[in-house]
Amino acid sequence: MRRRSVLAASFGALALLAAAACGVDTADTGGSAKNGDQLTVTVYAGPWEDLFKKSFVEPFEHDTGAKVNLVPGANAEWLTKLRASGGENPPFDLVVFTPDAARPAAAAKLIQPLQTGKLPHWSELDPVQVQVDNLSGAQYGVPLTIGSTGLLYRTDKIKQPPVDWQDIFDKQYCGHVALPPLTYNPGLEFFSALVRSEGGKLSDPAAVDRAFTQLKKLKGCVSSYPANATAVQTAVQNGDAWVVPYWDGRAFAMAQAGSKVGFTYPKSGAVGALSSYFLTTGTKKSDLAYKFLNYLSDPVHQKPFAEGNWYAGSNNKIDYSKAFDEKIKHGPDVYKSFNWVDYTIATPKLNEWQQRWNQIFS
Repeated sequence: MRRRSVLAASFGALALLAAAACGVDTADTGGSAKNGDQLTVTVYAGPWEDLFKKSFVEPFEHDTGAKVNLVPGANAEWLTKLRASGGENPPFDLVVFTPDAARPAAAAKLIQPLQTGKLPHWSELDPVQVQVDNLSGAQYGVPLTIGSTGLLYRTDKIKQPPVDWQDIFDKQYCGHVALPPLTYNPGLEFFSALVRSEGGKLSDPAAVDRAFTQLKKLKGCVSSYPANATAVQTAVQNGDAWVVPYWDGRAFAMAQAGSKVGFTYPKSGAVGALSSYFLTTGTKKSDLAYKFLNYLSDPVHQKPFAEGNWYAGSNNKIDYSKAFDEKIKHGPDVYKSFNWVDYTIATPKLNEWQQRWNQIFS
């Protein structure tokens, strides 16, 4: 690993020299930090956090001498704390967000646009993922992992796996469907897919109405309304749910841990699920943060993180293992086919839609 780090540094230096000749910002993104320098970074709790430490934090601390303080949690609490800081002396230097949280954070100027010239691996990142993090014409996020929202199902209960989104309405599943609310990412992603599967868009009120009409078919058939990852896993493992809209990475991780589950990539299109890192407004550690972002975007460090989580990385130069390639659908062509949630439409309508959802399933 040490030898690979030295080689990577050598090639990085050549790339920076070439970039300088082209007029690209080549501010220092590598090298050693001062001992005692500290960076505060948010991270999703659980196995995600453990792999994050091994894949990114430990190599970064070893190479730079800096210290990374991780803050486990979730989007809502991080967004609340950033709002409380008002863009001054933020509690984190780098924050991980999914697109639903990134958009209001950018609108409130709690995160700042990137200087992509400071990231040597930037040109290697998948353009579809990069575009999702382009907000109002400015590039804000460094994409890290991408997943697919499809249908997780119990392999011991369902002999013929579901093929497409509409299969969740099959009467054989009635009484064993888990349906996340729209305020939880998989729930909104499923709703978006439902609208799209009928040829509509979230911006079309008539298409949204048709999707709610379809949801009424599930009334009396839903056994669980999981609003977080733990609740989904519990509902599936204890047998309450045989099928649930969920992410491929979580499904394959559960299967690897011994759960009797499978995953369907719906034929009419899975929904993209992205996690990206953002530089907070007001941070005093920008230089150190860019150095860490360089590690986050490096294929050498993304590979173990992606394969450990069963989520593809953002760097297109990752050489995945055979086991990963056989299970996870990934790559530029796959991402282009995704049904991405249009958060410019969904975010301001979310409360209204959730109330309509509650009226159906209360």
